[in-house]
Amino acid sequence: MSSLKEPLDSLSSTLGYESAIDCIWDVIIVGAGVAGCATAILAAKSGLKVLLVESKSFPREKVCGGCLNVRAQDALERLGVEHDLRAAGSVRLSELHVQVKGVGHIWPIPSLLSIRRSTLDAILVRRAIKSGADFLQNTTAVLPADHGQVLDRLEVELRSSEGSHPSDPSGQFKPKAAQARCLVIAAGLNRSALRLQRDWPSVIAPDSRIGVQSLVSLESLAESEPELHRMLQSDRGRLHMLSSHHGYVGICLTDGELIDLAAALDPKRVSSAGGIGQAVCEILGDCGIKTQQSFADCHWMATSLLTRTSKVVAKPGIFLVGDALGYIEPFTGEGMSWALDNAETLAPNLVRIVQDPRTKTQAVRDWEVYVQKQRRFRHRVCRWVAKQARHPTRSQWVVQACHWIPGFRTRILKKAVQ
Repeated sequence: MSSLKEPLDSLSSTLGYESAIDCIWDVIIVGAGVAGCATAILAAKSGLKVLLVESKSFPREKVCGGCLNVRAQDALERLGVEHDLRAAGSVRLSELHVQVKGVGHIWPIPSLLSIRRSTLDAILVRRAIKSGADFLQNTTAVLPADHGQVLDRLEVELRSSEGSHPSDPSGQFKPKAAQARCLVIAAGLNRSALRLQRDWPSVIAPDSRIGVQSLVSLESLAESEPELHRMLQSDRGRLHMLSSHHGYVGICLTDGELIDLAAALDPKRVSSAGGIGQAVCEILGDCGIKTQQSFADCHWMATSLLTRTSKVVAKPGIFLVGDALGYIEPFTGEGMSWALDNAETLAPNLVRIVQDPRTKTQAVRDWEVYVQKQRRFRHRVCRWVAKQARHPTRSQWVVQACHWIPGFRTRILKKAVQ
């Protein structure tokens, strides 16, 4: 089965490694995903000197369902990228097909926008650069064990995958440290920028699933998966959410005439089934969709365990955002809307800290209160949906109740996709 079509144009760093080390930054942001890019855009627009550091080379894919709900679309419009999203070929989704084994229904939903992460993140990086931020890719950033605080500044070790680096007399790599008044960690689930994880404890749910994704061309499905091709070709504006005992799969059309297959799977079942593709096929089969087992040959990306919570979310001058704060199993793009909300809330605090470093302690308290409220109220529906999805019989009754009681369905969908 063929995979991706031609990638987006590559992005270049706006400065070199040595130049990044020589500057004193107002904000260094580690990770150029949705949360990191949005924070960079807003901080740079506020007049701060911003460095956005990314370990990978753009364009790059990330595991993501790729659906932007109404809240996320509104936030991206405020960032000024709505035209870019349309020009990139994003796909409008206006219907949701929910299938739990033999029980399934199709409902209208507030319009979702489907776009792959390589496209979205590249658009956001370009906007960050246009807003005045500097971008440095192929560079890992790590917070030193002692946090490297010097007066009102923080140190962060940078290591570029390109070019030569200084070394000590033994020939070992000697990292250089950049300095910033604030540091934003947007480095994803694994929070790779935090060297001492024990200082930033995280709790992983015991029944957590892994996230997986594959992008395949719609054209290739015509021969390899004809039934699935017919379903997707006839319902181009529909998001399919298919659930079984061992996980669930989301399928929709995305930009570039590609099909986004994203799933949350029981890692034990992946092992016993013989791989990710086989586990996905089992779920599709349980929902009545016949497959030719061709997904076993797809290129699958995978995450570590998804559902987790960071117990420490900030320290003076250092803030976790996006997936680094924690995550709940994916459901209609909520993770990206949370990330964008993080950025809009944090950016004004970064401005205050730069203007008056004495506000660092208060900013930590404010961030802790904000994160607690977000977890308590904004995450509630996703926690509930993830819980139901582990019990197919119960899920079937929930799906039927949603179909029979439009008011109940509207309330759930409004919380989830609006």
